[in-house]
Amino acid sequence: MKRVTGVEIVKEAVIDARKNAKLNNIDNAEFILGDAGDVFEKLISEGHKYSTVFVDPPRKGLDKKFVDTLLRLEPIKVVYVSCDPETLARDIKVLCEKYSIIKIQPVDMFPMTFHIETVVLLQLIKASRNKVL
Repeated sequence: MKRVTGVEIVKEAVIDARKNAKLNNIDNAEFILGDAGDVFEKLISEGHKYSTVFVDPPRKGLDKKFVDTLLRLEPIKVVYVSCDPETLARDIKVLCEKYSIIKIQPVDMFPMTFHIETVVLLQLIKASRNKVL
């Protein structure tokens, strides 16, 4: 059975996610409270593997510890949602050591402002050579 693991540093968000999963009869998801870099470090040490990782960091972007952990984890796909083009570019530059950019999609969620969300799909380079999607 496929599993979903959500990691969030805001306690109320984890509580809400657990409530929503229960309300919607979702039993293959777990939600962990903590810093993503620390949590994924622990999950890797326990032997967990993930095919896809979604990240939606704050404006400051991903922290170095998380990026390093993500590069070691090597999920086949990474979906990066960003609200800051500068930190997105900084993080993507590092992730492109192991990943290819497959698609970039800007999303105007806040009309009448200059804020644009950007969603980037990245794929592990060795996976794209083997045509694993």
